[in-house]
Amino acid sequence: MKIIYIYKTNPYAAITAAYVHLKLNIPENPRNIQNNYSKEGYFYYLGLDEGLNEVYLLYISKNSYILKNLLNGFANIYDEEVVIIDLDNK
Repeated sequence: MKIIYIYKTNPYAAITAAYVHLKLNIPENPRNIQNNYSKEGYFYYLGLDEGLNEVYLLYISKNSYILKNLLNGFANIYDEEVVIIDLDNK
């Protein structure tokens, strides 16, 4: 399974949530990590969790519902299981 943390306005929340999920120490300076993970459309692999699920970060600048539909559609085509965690969803 692939777990994707997506964010638009709150990169610190996404980075923190992903690191907590992986049970890693949260970086002292998340701004450095934010600068590395702020290219739109790039998946940033962070590691495997205890259940051997792949954890990713993904920055978006547009409507997240379009991206979620695309990711779920591709997951269905390639018979992959995807969990999308939108940290900007209100």
